[in-house]
Amino acid sequence: MIKDAATLAELRVLVGYLGEQAPAWWSSHFFGQSAMAFLTPVFGRSARQAQYQGVLEAARRVHDEHIGIGRTLHLFHMPEHYEQGASTLVADREQAEGLFDHIDSPEHAQARLEKLASPQEAKEGPVVVGDLGESLAMPLATMAGLYLDAFRRGIQTYPYLREAQ
Repeated sequence: MIKDAATLAELRVLVGYLGEQAPAWWSSHFFGQSAMAFLTPVFGRSARQAQYQGVLEAARRVHDEHIGIGRTLHLFHMPEHYEQGASTLVADREQAEGLFDHIDSPEHAQARLEKLASPQEAKEGPVVVGDLGESLAMPLATMAGLYLDAFRRGIQTYPYLREAQ
């Protein structure tokens, strides 16, 4: 589960960063050039955590609008134990810096996303990836592949999992 939480946190950073680039999927600028200059005086040592939480909420709202709220889970809305695991990693300053290593350019972020992804062909709009199971490893790799293809093709896709009944 710890590996899944680490992958979840890193994918959120990568997709959050790429989702803010033109053409933007959401209107936040938590990873913009001036973001750290604004966040550091307010949040100090937890500025990276503020970036993560900010983009997480912006992306969550857009995904919820497109997918709907209910028995669905997506990259920005997972079961509580995964949420806590990812949040704990981001709160650890040393580990958090590693999560943010690849967001200095869209090309660098996409190259890292490609390493985490399984090849996929994205479709516009909501895309069901499957049902939530014991591990998030395969669903996260599929989601990463769908996001990567969508960013490269200039479309917006919203992969999601169905909650187990």
